[in-house]
Amino acid sequence: MPFVGIAHLAVAAFFAIHAVRSGQQSYWLFVLFAFPLLGSVVYCFAIYLPQWRYTRGGMKAARALQAIVDPERELREASAAFDRTPTAYNRARLAAALLAEGRADEAVEHYRATASGAYATDPAFLAGLARAELAAGRAADAAATLERLFAAHPEQRRGELAIAHAEALAGAGNLGARAAFEAVIASDPSTEAQYKYGAFLSAAGDAIGARRAFEAVLRNAEHGHVHSRELNREWIAQARAGLKRMET
Repeated sequence: MPFVGIAHLAVAAFFAIHAVRSGQQSYWLFVLFAFPLLGSVVYCFAIYLPQWRYTRGGMKAARALQAIVDPERELREASAAFDRTPTAYNRARLAAALLAEGRADEAVEHYRATASGAYATDPAFLAGLARAELAAGRAADAAATLERLFAAHPEQRRGELAIAHAEALAGAGNLGARAAFEAVIASDPSTEAQYKYGAFLSAAGDAIGARRAFEAVLRNAEHGHVHSRELNREWIAQARAGLKRMET
């Protein structure tokens, strides 16, 4: 069988597996194998692509494409929405768009205006403000904002926000940074937390502790599933780089 024919059958088999796993009508199997090329093209545009766009990978690809084709679209739309209706939600959307464009100082001002008055303890607005303050290099302000958030909503002291708090304390030179990182690791030793703890220890001169944290990242990657490795690819690469620097 010519190579092209084998390739067509392989593509048809790929879509057939997708059809079975996603519960499509059985007639698609006939279409795919009776007309390998045409059937695959039809299935791809009729079923596969419309579903794929709503997967994590599809949404990520769509965002990446939008960033290339029209990188400032969200900022324009957020700015227009805020100009038309200057609500707290629209201001926060504008702040998030500014932060995504690297305009952290402007984002801070908008988030500060949002996280005030009736919304002074709103968890989403305070979290956005803290992220913007960290991005703007205002570590002490970010730590204070997160402490304000945790005081109003103790259940928020976990995951990304707990890591951000430890990072903010470290950036501000606060002596409680190590204890904050250790508390994060004790409750949720995620790949991101392990890497950032290792980076903190490395900067603090604790090479042994940093090595242990970086090695924990690589162990997690080795035993984790493919999706987990993809999700944490940045931290895994950084941990490998950190270990390599220690060896030189």
